[in-house]
Amino acid sequence: MRASPFVLVLALVAAACGAPRDAEVRLARVAAEGRNLETTFDRLEDRLLASQARVRLWREMRDRHESVAAIACASQEEHADAMAMHEPVHSRLDHAKVAAAAPSSEPHGLRGSRK
Repeated sequence: MRASPFVLVLALVAAACGAPRDAEVRLARVAAEGRNLETTFDRLEDRLLASQARVRLWREMRDRHESVAAIACASQEEHADAMAMHEPVHSRLDHAKVAAAAPSSEPHGLRGSRK
């Protein structure tokens, strides 16, 4: 059985009429997906920028800590040197006198208070 040319033309016209409607639906879907992707990318960009700011903050804190620690070490060294210059010099004889002192059997401050 052979189809008449009229039926073929009718079939083509029907297919052509249905195509734009399908194309519009697909275009609407693509546009919606594009908007969703744009929103997702915006959120991702915000998170990335916040993370970068956090990393910059911690690097700055590390740098500040290193500089403050270096200053503190230098200051403590200068202070220790100054204390060593002003510390009275004790002779070995002074240490020997302290070591040779006989320890008391009674606790300090309780001598003579017992009856």
